[in-house]
Amino acid sequence: MNGYPVRWKSIFSWAAVVLFGALLAGCGAAGARGPGAHDPEAQMRPELLEVSASPVTQGQTVHVRFPEGTERGVGWVLEEQDGDTWHVRYYLSATSAGYAGSGSPTWWSADDAENKAWSAVAIAGPGPDSLTIPDSIRPGPYRLCTVNDVPNICTTLDIAEQDQGAS
Repeated sequence: MNGYPVRWKSIFSWAAVVLFGALLAGCGAAGARGPGAHDPEAQMRPELLEVSASPVTQGQTVHVRFPEGTERGVGWVLEEQDGDTWHVRYYLSATSAGYAGSGSPTWWSADDAENKAWSAVAIAGPGPDSLTIPDSIRPGPYRLCTVNDVPNICTTLDIAEQDQGAS
């Protein structure tokens, strides 16, 4: 031995970040399949995602919290239900307290996803993750899902009509 203590927790943490980053690299929106859910096997787990507000309005920033230790990336989707099928409408990129809050939350339409992807950033802990609701979203019920976690988890999110009288 060289006299330095082995810090297995650190080694495993770095290995997890590298592995998670490699997995995230393939999760970009440009690689998404056709119409339908981003991840058909995503689990509705509202007890694992605490959203700061619902309903929300176009352009509003919401904050999502997680149980301690939840690992995820910065990528999210908003999916709209049509019958029994969920359809991706928007891709979101979060900022997070776990990622030093750098940058600004962004979004793009699923119709405009070509050549767009999420950063390969692994985050752990309770958050909050900040997300901006797209300003072009239609009112109605949606599901908000992580997209680069195993398994992906979702919760419902209601989008309200924008108050036309407000200025």
